[in-house]
Amino acid sequence: MKYSLIATAILSLTTVAVSANEVHKSGQTGAYTASGVSEVESPYSERQTKAVSYSFAVDSKTNLDFSTKQSHIQSRQYSLDVTGQQLKSGVSLNTSAKGALVRIAAFDGKSSIEPESLSLTNQKGDVFKQSKAFDTVVDSTAMSKNAAGFQQGTTGFKIADNLGAGSFVLKANKSVNLNTNYRINVFEKQSDMELHLTSDKNSYLKNDTLKVDAKVFNLGRVQDISSIKGNLVSPTGRTFKVDFRQSKDGYELIKPMDMSAHSVPGALWELHTEAQINLKGKTVQRNGQLPFAFAEKTASLGAAPIITGQKQSPTAQVPVSASKDGRYEVRAMLYGTDSVGNLQPIMVTHSAANLAAGEGMISMKFDKDIIAQSGLNAPFKLEQLELRDQDQMVLIDN
Repeated sequence: MKYSLIATAILSLTTVAVSANEVHKSGQTGAYTASGVSEVESPYSERQTKAVSYSFAVDSKTNLDFSTKQSHIQSRQYSLDVTGQQLKSGVSLNTSAKGALVRIAAFDGKSSIEPESLSLTNQKGDVFKQSKAFDTVVDSTAMSKNAAGFQQGTTGFKIADNLGAGSFVLKANKSVNLNTNYRINVFEKQSDMELHLTSDKNSYLKNDTLKVDAKVFNLGRVQDISSIKGNLVSPTGRTFKVDFRQSKDGYELIKPMDMSAHSVPGALWELHTEAQINLKGKTVQRNGQLPFAFAEKTASLGAAPIITGQKQSPTAQVPVSASKDGRYEVRAMLYGTDSVGNLQPIMVTHSAANLAAGEGMISMKFDKDIIAQSGLNAPFKLEQLELRDQDQMVLIDN
């Protein structure tokens, strides 16, 4: 057995999922944030009250993707919520591959269960103490020092490879707080059994319909899901039970988003899903958390933008109809005309302003130097126009 205090061991115990759309989780808040090519950071990240514009140059070789993105996660992990009493009696852990990575977190942040107090029992009834049960252990002290983002009271270990896969009983053999609640996370790094959750887009507005496909793959083949359940979790912690229905090769969720958005700037909603699969008579569980944006539609784009000063210093007035006071931002790509009369991209411009409820305008001011350096001229045109609510930090119209 290796006793490791180094960060690499801890990191190996914390990797739980992969997202195909660059979805990242904040270690401090637990909230997900999404990044994409259209999410270039503006220099006005702090709260502003003045109207501002920011531009960056692009050309025909710049690869900018303004298409609607899916949200997607893959998971080879599952979690169990148990009490100290259950851990003392023994908790069943089913694995489909050797070398599972396990974390145990105390909900109270202090009643940690150290790996030295744990044992594993295999299907034959053989009992393995710490030195035989685990290849690597990370105690609560090492976890708190080296694994940023995990609360106090978290420990981890890797089940010894020579124990193989199958069913185990995890038991706390020493004193344990019987009334404390714990979360056990099992990450099967070497397993081919993966839960895939995919939504049709990564951002929704109130009264849109959330559509999610749920499938489990093993060795590239779709597996039959024996049971599946889920909850929507808002940034404020409110939960909404949802029901999946069987589809051609898995399950799907079709949920009208008619509830309040419970918006927290920069934080996303999550679909928490638990699926169970029967593998050679044993139940294998997978949990996944699919992040997506959900917001109230507080404003919409009006008529087509009006570009003035075509020959000298073009500016655009973008009509916006707001249902509430707020700070709104428009983003668009400015095109100019080349020597043979073709439109070519010049710059992407972000412009923001405070608007009162009702009909209003946001002025887009374009960088003169970028226009001059491009060699392009009038007539100019705006494309890929987007409207964002900066208070909710979300796209609301395009």
